[in-house]
Amino acid sequence: MNLQADSVCRIHEAELSFFCMEDQSPICKVCRTAREHKSHMVIPRAEAEAMGSTVTGNTSVREKTFPRSGSSSAVDSHLSIVELAKEAVDEDTAMLKENNQSGFKMQRFLVWTILIIFLIAIGGLGATIFVFTRASGSNEPADPRPSIVPCCPPGWIASLGNCYYLSEEEKSWDLSQDHCFSHGASLAVASSLEALAAVHRAGPSNHWIGLRRDPGQSWRWVNGAEFNHSFEVNGGGSCAYLTASGVDSAKCSTERRWVCGKVVEPARRQTDPNERALRY
Repeated sequence: MNLQADSVCRIHEAELSFFCMEDQSPICKVCRTAREHKSHMVIPRAEAEAMGSTVTGNTSVREKTFPRSGSSSAVDSHLSIVELAKEAVDEDTAMLKENNQSGFKMQRFLVWTILIIFLIAIGGLGATIFVFTRASGSNEPADPRPSIVPCCPPGWIASLGNCYYLSEEEKSWDLSQDHCFSHGASLAVASSLEALAAVHRAGPSNHWIGLRRDPGQSWRWVNGAEFNHSFEVNGGGSCAYLTASGVDSAKCSTERRWVCGKVVEPARRQTDPNERALRY
């Protein structure tokens, strides 16, 4: 036996370092990748010799043939188990992926359903409020009375429920009061300086008002009401007049402008032209 020839592949001239369990013959590393042996069970040649094989050349001359039901069957069994496990893992992965996709679709469906229900509820609430508002507005009876028009005489100013007249002439306090009285009024009476100032802003200052005190007496308004000292009256006179800065006093005989005041006259009601036409 030529050992050198028995150790070299006759086809590829490479070392016979492997042993094919299917063909029961030694092969080289090139034969191992060839189509004839690619799907076969291949082990190292040293391992095969240790198991009791006698290998010579590319044609096998063997004293002992390796049973195909031994370690080869065990390996095939292990490979089958691995393949089954791999298939099971692939199936589980596919099923998990499918379940994830189904769960995502279900979640998205629930979100859209809740959103649509919410929008429908909001729309229904808005429609209900609108209907009730229209219904309550239509149930209110129309006021058959004509609208009220505040009325003050020509040249008078309406303010805070009163009519005021600011004169251009100058007279004493008594003559000013007489003039106001002839028009159904009196010199202006007010409970606070702010009320008088609201009238005073409509015209110039230095106007007599309806506040007076007799010698040795306290201040009183022309309507008989006692002055409550809600504002300060400056000066030592007996009759009060309105200035740009407040209220001062002077001799009642001094001539100056005046302010008449009276309650707004009973308001005239403005009649609807259509209603007036129906009367005729």
